[in-house]
Amino acid sequence: MFGYDLGIDLGTSSIVISVVGKGVVLQEPSYVAYDTESEKILYAGKRAYYLEGREPAGVSVIQPIIDGTVSNYSLACQMVRYFMNKVLKKTIFRPRVVASVPSLSTDVEKRTLISVLISAGARSVCLIEEPLCSAFGAGVDPVNPSGVFVINIGAGTTDMAVISQGSMSQIETLKIAGDTFDEAIVKYLRDTYGLLVGIRTAEEIKINAGSAIPRVTDITVTAKGRNVSSGLPMSVEVTGNEICNCLQPQLEKITSAAKALFERTSPQLVADITNSSVLLTGGMAELYGLDTLISKALSLDVTIPVRPSLCVSKGCEAALKKMRILDQYGYSFKTKEEVRTR
Repeated sequence: MFGYDLGIDLGTSSIVISVVGKGVVLQEPSYVAYDTESEKILYAGKRAYYLEGREPAGVSVIQPIIDGTVSNYSLACQMVRYFMNKVLKKTIFRPRVVASVPSLSTDVEKRTLISVLISAGARSVCLIEEPLCSAFGAGVDPVNPSGVFVINIGAGTTDMAVISQGSMSQIETLKIAGDTFDEAIVKYLRDTYGLLVGIRTAEEIKINAGSAIPRVTDITVTAKGRNVSSGLPMSVEVTGNEICNCLQPQLEKITSAAKALFERTSPQLVADITNSSVLLTGGMAELYGLDTLISKALSLDVTIPVRPSLCVSKGCEAALKKMRILDQYGYSFKTKEEVRTR
């Protein structure tokens, strides 16, 4: 088999890999279960994800890449190599890789991420900011001079940007996203009901009952965990509107940041955005009523592309096809010789 060029979304909660001409070929949780003595991974992806909170002695589960930052270099290399090999199989060719990073990542964080990808098997790497990838993945043409406002809400970060002709005019990154919502639900259940739940349970509650605006017809879910006082098993009924209320402080920070971004944007670009709509991407874009909340806050229409959680990876794939254009804005492939690796 001949080599592939890969587009990789290295998200906090999931890794998505696209191949030029084939689209998305892999989507797995970006978790690894590893032996704590040898630091060798035992499982990666779905099996490691479901093992979190259920680890046997001598095994630990972590996310090696959090908020676009490598938290464990060795495990990050092993995880990325595992998933790349799963896609590439037995090819002898090392691929070029376009990968996404949060907008405000530092040079050190970018060099480390490039080092991880090259150590995992990439021939050369180009890093592109997540909002730009999201826009490309949602169908925005890089050569289009009109302004586009993108809000990408993932698990670890919320990235916002005003994009015009293949580059970002204004950017903002908040470390408020899906994982923050999960933590807020855990805190709410502990403080309100004395119920201690795991992060996986909180995530399920968020997916099944979470919302950004109150529901006209409320829904109820059962939360199961441990009583904080007695330590015994406990379950409570929680409504969707309760979860909505506990998420409001985080959602208000996101809408406030979006408003502040507009204040720094040129009038002509604001006019362009007003004539179109805001692009809402990322896994959290599917939270019930989030598009309505942002639309009301900004007085603009909000569009959610099909399968918004895949937009970043699709955008990385699109960028591989448009590198001649992006090269004019300083985006280029870095090799092992150009980046100091471990």
